[in-house]
Amino acid sequence: MINLIKHVDIVVSHEDCWTSHMPFTAYTINLEVYPHKNYLRSRILIDSMENKVISNLMKTHRSVIKVMKVDRFKGGTYVDFLNKYKGSIAGVLYDKEVLILGNLIEGKDEKWSFATSSKNLREILTEIESLGKVKRVETTDFNPILYPNLTEWEKKVLTVSYSYGYLDYPRRATADELAKLLGISKVTFLYHLRNAQRKLIAFSIKNILA
Repeated sequence: MINLIKHVDIVVSHEDCWTSHMPFTAYTINLEVYPHKNYLRSRILIDSMENKVISNLMKTHRSVIKVMKVDRFKGGTYVDFLNKYKGSIAGVLYDKEVLILGNLIEGKDEKWSFATSSKNLREILTEIESLGKVKRVETTDFNPILYPNLTEWEKKVLTVSYSYGYLDYPRRATADELAKLLGISKVTFLYHLRNAQRKLIAFSIKNILA
């Protein structure tokens, strides 16, 4: 039997997680995992400027260990926090060593995209089903050529730039503001953004426009 790599999109209602109480759309821009300490560090962008509501929700939910930072920003809120590793969907995915492609919270549901081998898929879905209600699963054959090879920092910078309107005309945020949000210099921010744009343009010319 051929062991294919699958691209999986899954939607989960996770009742024991802070995500099931989040009334706004949130985008995960970074995950750092510490399984031996039973926590993971998440940095998210939320499509709401109600930072007091968001801060209270995050600080009072039992799945959240500590809120490190809450920043109100143009058009939204940035949250840096620690939450429990065990019992999280992120924990399951990291334990199974999948390639995480994206995550967002929308309508109080968690939406995950990841790539994994077909032989591991059933086991992964079973573990996720033990944590919450799986509402939808879509699988397709994973083709790496469909994904330009961006670094983690390039992904972060590109996500923040898009979410906060830096790529809009006129711009809704400045490079200085976004660099401060990410804790890097303006020069570093622009370096990663331009690298990401260059890779995306080259990828498009080679694979889409050719």
